[in-house]
Amino acid sequence: MAASAPPPVWATARVRSSATLAALGSALLVGIVADQWLRTGTFGLAASLTFVVAALAVVRVGGLARFESRLLVALAALFACWFTMRASPWLLVPDLLVAIGLLGLAASLAVRGSTFDLGVSELAARAFQGLVQLTAGAGFVARPALRARFRLRSAAPVIRGVAIALPIAAVIAGLLASADPVFASFFNLNIDAGQLILDAVFVVLGALGVAGLLRLAASEPLERVNGPLWRLGATEALVVLAVLDAIFAAFAVAQVLAATGGAADTLRSAGVTYSDYARSGFFQLLWVSGITLAVLFLFSRISKFSDRRGARAFMVLAQCAIALTLMIDVVAFRRLSLYEEAYGFTMLRLYSHVFAVWVAVVFLLLAVDFLGVWSRRRWFVGAMLTTATAVLLGLNFVNPEALIVSLNTSHAQTAHKIDGEYLSQLSSDATPALLASRSSVDTTLRGQIDRVACAGTRTYSPPVAAFNWSDAQAAAARRTGC
Repeated sequence: MAASAPPPVWATARVRSSATLAALGSALLVGIVADQWLRTGTFGLAASLTFVVAALAVVRVGGLARFESRLLVALAALFACWFTMRASPWLLVPDLLVAIGLLGLAASLAVRGSTFDLGVSELAARAFQGLVQLTAGAGFVARPALRARFRLRSAAPVIRGVAIALPIAAVIAGLLASADPVFASFFNLNIDAGQLILDAVFVVLGALGVAGLLRLAASEPLERVNGPLWRLGATEALVVLAVLDAIFAAFAVAQVLAATGGAADTLRSAGVTYSDYARSGFFQLLWVSGITLAVLFLFSRISKFSDRRGARAFMVLAQCAIALTLMIDVVAFRRLSLYEEAYGFTMLRLYSHVFAVWVAVVFLLLAVDFLGVWSRRRWFVGAMLTTATAVLLGLNFVNPEALIVSLNTSHAQTAHKIDGEYLSQLSSDATPALLASRSSVDTTLRGQIDRVACAGTRTYSPPVAAFNWSDAQAAAARRTGC
């Protein structure tokens, strides 16, 4: 009977090296810092320090010697710094996810692999390996302590003596405390048991996260992971792309008819004015762009072309689909701009603009990939992730909520109205910009801005662990501007 094949490396918890006491100490240190963050319940200095200390631990203790891995760790620490600099959830939540992802990818690529040689299957395999190693991280960092216990045999008599003395001391201390209230006051420690348990949970959570990263960095390196052997036939793939191209071509004709007035009767019968038509449907168009991107990429990977003719036909149809989808992306961008000209700007609309631009860039990268550029490496997924990371980093530097304030106050100069209710939902990132914008709007609108910007506190003295630069700047702006 033939022996069964061993499971792939990514499905096991095998490691190539053992942990040291430094790994245990690093995990506990990160856990203690994470406790200071989690007990505040907010992003701030302790949140940034948690990831910075974890990054240093992964580099030094995890032994990341490759430049790319160290660069990914440095980027994770950079994103973590924004936890202290920004207050908008539109930035903090993506920053948190990206920082975690970068640390995990750095640990996964500690020995072998590259961001620009990742297929979807390999990325999924590395993610699964990370989860496996994360669940086994506690045992990995605890093993050095278990080995060290054998060195403590000489301390066994002392430990036994303490164990015998404790109950005796407890009885005597209890009797003395009942006889002397001053002595009893020495034992009035006022310990909050609930908070103590919660702190222990937070420390364990932070320590387990770093333990998993260290184990992942020490895991057996993955070889190249290819996709499933099953492939779709060329005919099926070509039919799918032909149908997509036909739908997109029909949409392009509809845009020409609408722009030239040829669809006026259709719009009137639907009870829609041209201005309403031009300012609607942008979210659906963005969804179409995203779905088309996924379909093109998927069918390019799961389709098998037995001859050059089929591969060339697929490439032509795919390039046509990309060109037509870029047209849809431009239409969505323009419709969203027209909507904002009428109703103003929000974070969702701004992020939709950013998504439209990013999708256009990704489609251009996919077009280059279909042309066979750098075909020896699987660079598209890594390039897509890199552009998304670069966009998020740029948003952190730009401060999108301050940009929303600037765009809305500029819009108010011509529209003579401003959505104060929406502006009140923005975070501290927007407060200094709001107070600075009062001079650029009508005097009738300044009262709305004052009510929004001056509603918060003018003093800022949080615990050091919860310090946030954006909240501090907002309080300072209210002190001087309100």
